[in-house]
Amino acid sequence: MEKLLKNSLIKGFLFSIHDDLGPQNLYAYPSLIQESEERNIDRNNSSSLRLTFRDAMQISIKNLSLLMRDMTCQDDEDLENFKYFAIIPYPDFSLTSLTYFHYISIREDCTPIETAFSILIDENKRHFLYNNHNSLKLILNDFFINFDTLHQDEFKEESEVTQEFEKLIKKIIKLETHPKNPITAQRKMKILFSGLDDSGKSSFLLALDRKFSKLMDLKPTRGASVQSIQALGANLFIWDLGGQSKFREKYISKSNIYLYESDLIFYFIDIRNSNRFNESLEYLRTIIDILEYKLNQKTSIIFILSKGDLDVINKPNIKDNVMYIESQIKEIVKKKDIDSYITSIFEITTILRAFSAGIATLSPNRDLINYNLKGFSKKTNVFITLLLSEEGLVLANFYSKKAFKLMQSDQSPDEFQDIFEITAPQFAMLFKIFSKFKAIKKSEAVFNFVDSYILIKRLELFSTPIFVLFLMDNLNKRKKIDKELPKFTEKLKDLLITYIS
Repeated sequence: MEKLLKNSLIKGFLFSIHDDLGPQNLYAYPSLIQESEERNIDRNNSSSLRLTFRDAMQISIKNLSLLMRDMTCQDDEDLENFKYFAIIPYPDFSLTSLTYFHYISIREDCTPIETAFSILIDENKRHFLYNNHNSLKLILNDFFINFDTLHQDEFKEESEVTQEFEKLIKKIIKLETHPKNPITAQRKMKILFSGLDDSGKSSFLLALDRKFSKLMDLKPTRGASVQSIQALGANLFIWDLGGQSKFREKYISKSNIYLYESDLIFYFIDIRNSNRFNESLEYLRTIIDILEYKLNQKTSIIFILSKGDLDVINKPNIKDNVMYIESQIKEIVKKKDIDSYITSIFEITTILRAFSAGIATLSPNRDLINYNLKGFSKKTNVFITLLLSEEGLVLANFYSKKAFKLMQSDQSPDEFQDIFEITAPQFAMLFKIFSKFKAIKKSEAVFNFVDSYILIKRLELFSTPIFVLFLMDNLNKRKKIDKELPKFTEKLKDLLITYIS
């Protein structure tokens, strides 16, 4: 195993569990060393990873703390399908991991056991994990299907499973020889804006330019306008693919340039121009076929239903258009649920909502943050909790069923969530305005409605603030929030730092 690790970017593996005896390390590669041996090792000049038992326990406790939750909050979880990934930093050891969390059932009469498996890598090479996390997830999912079967009765001795871990590192080494992207000092993501001409791409970009003030024109690349945004610590390279017929033909014929290694696609359809729906849907079908069959890549697609301005959005023909577009997209992508958003350049928050949803798909940590946010919200008995970046991007969210009753909403849950997340950044904006003029003495603000309250708290976790928005029916819940929030934010700090970069 150690010989294989020396030929890999991966420094080691660590598999930990939390059972009746508490957190413990079960398998570690390379082998752990005693504390007495530590003084003889120069970590800075050693090419091999040398962790002591104490070091490994520190990593294991940090990992498993992200998974542990009060049983009162856990009884509704489907533990068989519980699978989460996260990229986690360990600055004390100059390491970063891609960690896989799930439960293993040892014998039917036993409570499922919490587990965390970490692929450890040098922190300055962590972007291998970001750029290839989707491929690594597939590898780990396949590995643990077999691994869990081996441990149906009891956990095996390390010597009995070493061969399985050797197979795993060989698959990762194979991925290293053909990585999705080269290893770089900073994560760089390729985002495509695609669709027909006059479908709203340029207006969407202009709105982002006004919001971020960091949109820089770069040299046009072979017919595509390439621009960059710095968001959440990462460089987002936006390829604005012109929608005229001659350009579309070029993108399709040279898909190995334009579509290859795209991390995310925003596909635009003008909901007013029904004469071009079929043309746009056919172009979408071609793109998806190329991604799936020619490039063999699974790129997330966010569907932007543009030009949904307030003066037209409730007209019967526009509603029919939206229903038709969404039904056709579902047939093309072969999914019941799609990520589609109606936007208007006159309502920048609709654009931020859609952009947030897209950025969220780039985060390997999003699902685990949401899992912990759900536990925190249930513990404090709040109905909605949102984490917002300073720009108003929604990083994570929780909605309870009680929220719809409290707000007396006639909308469906999805429509209600859309409306709330479109509105939420405006509360954060008001908070910043009040703070600027010193109208707020504390790092929080309360907005009062008929039967509910919105509480916004500003958290100084990084160089830029994070906002937490709560919806509740009783302001007395602030005491519980104030008590639990420091522990919650400390727990999730590293997951937010490594959100997408």
